[in-house]
Amino acid sequence: MHQFVIKLRTSFDSQSWSGGLWNVRFSQLFLFVALSSALLLSFGCSSEQEPSVDAESVDEEGLRLITRPGAMYTIDDLVAVGYKKNKQFEVDQVPGANDIWYGFFQQKDIEVRFYDSHASALEFGVEPAEEVIAKKAGQRDFLIPVVNLYPAYAVVGNTVMLCERQLATCEALIESLN
Repeated sequence: MHQFVIKLRTSFDSQSWSGGLWNVRFSQLFLFVALSSALLLSFGCSSEQEPSVDAESVDEEGLRLITRPGAMYTIDDLVAVGYKKNKQFEVDQVPGANDIWYGFFQQKDIEVRFYDSHASALEFGVEPAEEVIAKKAGQRDFLIPVVNLYPAYAVVGNTVMLCERQLATCEALIESLN
């Protein structure tokens, strides 16, 4: 019986040792993977990337475009690429706007609202643009006494462009502003 106890203890000690060795190796592997992941993440996230001047964001419905946060435009810039200005509106109806023009580009209506900056266009121009595109056909716009035809808009630099029929109407004008 004495031999049985010694044999049992020896086999237990060897199992304990091999299990301990496995635990050490697993711990080392886990630590290596964790440190490697942390190192890769720190390199990947350490440098903040500024949005590029041509950064672009289109919503999933294809009705809203935000692009060119560093750009500043005037009505003269639009006229230079073929925008036909038709009527200038008073800015008192649109808070934050400093100029508003109704006109045409490639035979499509585009209303352009100018702001002091891209941030101002986002802050003050998006809500009124959302109200305009939420109207159904047949409802009148408060600035233009005709049927509303603006189901989309684009925030381009310091402007908000209301686009006739679809976003592509404004995209053609935006592309010509390069």
